[in-house]
Amino acid sequence: MKYDVLSLGPARMDCFVMLPDEEVVEICSIDQKNCLIQLGFGEKIAVKSMEFAIGGNAGNNAVGLTRLGLKAAIIGAVGDGWTDKQAVEILSKEGVETKYIEIKPGQKGFGVIINYQGERTILSYYSHSIYCWPDDPDLEAGWIYLTSMGEGYEDFYKQAVEWAKTHGAKIAFNPGTRQLKAGLEPLRYVYAGAEVLFVNKEEAALLLQVNPDIKELLTGLKNIGPKVVIITNGPDGTYAHDGQKYFHMPIVPAPVVERTGAGDAFGSGFLGAYLQGKSVEECLVWGTVNSASVLGFVGPQAGLLTRQQIEEKLSQIQVQVQEIQQA
Repeated sequence: MKYDVLSLGPARMDCFVMLPDEEVVEICSIDQKNCLIQLGFGEKIAVKSMEFAIGGNAGNNAVGLTRLGLKAAIIGAVGDGWTDKQAVEILSKEGVETKYIEIKPGQKGFGVIINYQGERTILSYYSHSIYCWPDDPDLEAGWIYLTSMGEGYEDFYKQAVEWAKTHGAKIAFNPGTRQLKAGLEPLRYVYAGAEVLFVNKEEAALLLQVNPDIKELLTGLKNIGPKVVIITNGPDGTYAHDGQKYFHMPIVPAPVVERTGAGDAFGSGFLGAYLQGKSVEECLVWGTVNSASVLGFVGPQAGLLTRQQIEEKLSQIQVQVQEIQQA
């Protein structure tokens, strides 16, 4: 079986909790950049609402690409609890191929997302797990999407990159927290072999250990080897560099209900357009529109758009990618 994309990583169920304004103390620095929410120790707080939704970067990416009409499979592991089984069932209903998901008895994956006034704090848990590449000689794909994994990911990463090389598959890489903490050198072979690299501005600065000048970050990451570098920067929009030009895509104004999954939505929108042979500028627009849609819903997948919905939105709004002149 040949797939357009293999999304690599664990899937899980997340619980989204909306906090009431009147029960929470908000503490912000004067510049509003450093904020805390303070919950009374030992208190019982009645929440506004609670919803369950699929979590995990790999699952979000696979669903996003499937909505865009691409054939996606997810390779990873889940536990054998009821929330894990529910996650796999939802992915399957979305049209994602789940037969390569390994069930790990006794292991768990779960997240609690605490939402307050449009911002969120994520409590994330994955069991330590040994991932194995599927033993399927007929498995083929044009791309692999390599993203966050928990402890024990190192051998699986090596297997995935080697498989991509031997099968002529391109790599989209969106490193997770554990991979970023490992630093650049242990995973240089992944960064160097990537067709597209997705990071945010703080992550790029952490990897390169340089001041967060956006063009310096784009150039530094491009010099490591990826064909296209994407750096997201929250309300400031998204930046890209393809070795020739530097681009900036402003955000698309949208109502914000909950921010979880906006980055994954951008990645699937960008990659969905890229796989169709669209220009970097068009891919930035697709990613941004998809990301803006997700902000209007609770959870990372409810707002993911189909190809037709993206095209309809593009006919209704004015968006323009700006080329940044080189210094």
